[in-house]
Amino acid sequence: MKELKILYLYPDILELYGDFGNIQVLHYRLEQRGFKAIIETYSIGDTPPDFKSYDLVFAGRRC
Repeated sequence: MKELKILYLYPDILELYGDFGNIQVLHYRLEQRGFKAIIETYSIGDTPPDFKSYDLVFAGRRC
């Protein structure tokens, strides 16, 4: 099974327009297509991640 690592930035701050739902759908669809989806979160105060180790970086929207 192929693996896809996703970094979800600031889920506690930018969750205004259903971004968590978008991540859930992405996770579901990837797994339906034979990928193992690994979703990790990062927010203010967390240890900075190694961005190069992720295949996709997702940030919510703030208006």
